[in-house]
Amino acid sequence: MKQYIGTKLIEAEPALRYADGTIAPVNAPVRLDEPVKSGYKVRYPDGYESFSPKGVFESAYLPLEVNGMLKTEAPSISAEMVERFIDHHETVTMGGKTTVVRAVLKNGFVIVESSSCVSAENYDEKLGEEICMKRIRNKVWELLGFLLQTAVGGVNGEAAAENHCCDEECERSCCDEAYRPTDGLSFGLAIEAAKKGMKIARRGWNGKNQYVELAERISYENAAHEVINAKHEAIGNKALAFVGTSGVQLGWLASQADMLADDWMIVEG
Repeated sequence: MKQYIGTKLIEAEPALRYADGTIAPVNAPVRLDEPVKSGYKVRYPDGYESFSPKGVFESAYLPLEVNGMLKTEAPSISAEMVERFIDHHETVTMGGKTTVVRAVLKNGFVIVESSSCVSAENYDEKLGEEICMKRIRNKVWELLGFLLQTAVGGVNGEAAAENHCCDEECERSCCDEAYRPTDGLSFGLAIEAAKKGMKIARRGWNGKNQYVELAERISYENAAHEVINAKHEAIGNKALAFVGTSGVQLGWLASQADMLADDWMIVEG
């Protein structure tokens, strides 16, 4: 038979299991004169529940903590998780001006980093160690992020989903290449949409049919006092223009508030 590896995102709590298979919370009254095992009650994504012995569970699963620096309590990696996952490290000086740090992770994986200075008289092992440990922590963060992404989306999950449009019941818009949100965008995402020829606007703008787009027209008034928006190839993709309720393209500069806002949206039509 072939061997397979995988990971899952589960819920669990300390529990006790009796000889008859009954699983109870650790704070429940203990049945006297009955064999009992300590472990964890485990709930899988499909709702299935089981019991895992303490040693088996703790060797297979890593406690997940909410990263307080983020906006939501969605699964994420915290600095505390990174620190705990580094079991120990050792530091040596080589050649009089090179620091080498070997860090061993909880699962036995080893990461080695080095740092050197130009002049030996300026060498400081402690500083070199700090530089190496910062790099190691960054690598551990990436590795734990990979592990968590696999647990959340599966080995063949999230990346594949990005390349498929929503089903017919979904109310969100779909583009030709992949799913894209059309509301609640940052300024950076809105600009990327504008560069692809889309019209963008902030939700809080007053007046109907106001938006920003790539400048491509020269607006002028003819003898009959009619506003003409003439296409001009030399202007295209050179700047952003604001189109107000009159439909005339005007020069536009984003304010600080515009650049920091997260209420940009793609205007259909």
